[in-house]
Amino acid sequence: MTADTPSGDPASATPTESTAATEHPDPAGVAALVTMLTATHAAVYATAAAGGAVAPLGPAAAQARELARLSCLAHQALRDDLIAAIRARGGDAPPALPAYRLPVAPEGIGAALALLARIEDACAMAAHDAVAVLVGDVRALALDALTGTAVRAQRARIAAGMPLAAASRALPGT
Repeated sequence: MTADTPSGDPASATPTESTAATEHPDPAGVAALVTMLTATHAAVYATAAAGGAVAPLGPAAAQARELARLSCLAHQALRDDLIAAIRARGGDAPPALPAYRLPVAPEGIGAALALLARIEDACAMAAHDAVAVLVGDVRALALDALTGTAVRAQRARIAAGMPLAAASRALPGT
């Protein structure tokens, strides 16, 4: 007997989630993951731009720099997880573009923080939409991404001096 099945027949073993997903692709799920990845690629670019813009501004920009750094690291990790999830489901993970149009030019601390909040909102929208169509581990990945983006967006708004009531949104991006 093997550990694969009680009968010892490896051929009757239940396929793993990733094997089953590759054999039976889920186009809606892959599309949702690709949408999240596209937003995440843009977020990596934007958070690096925000951090770079405030880097020469000295101690006054320390909090904005740290928020940008943490956001960039979070989006890089999410990007890697999304690429793996897309490939595990038989999809093609699109590469990042060489550059992105920023919704806010990060000219100064306030603008850099506004950029961080806006890019987190955009990623929250993609994650929110993905939660509706995903199941299992990738749904948990999207929920974690939604939570993380909401928290980072609020931190950026609070760091920009917005009152708590104005900084907190029911769902970022709406």
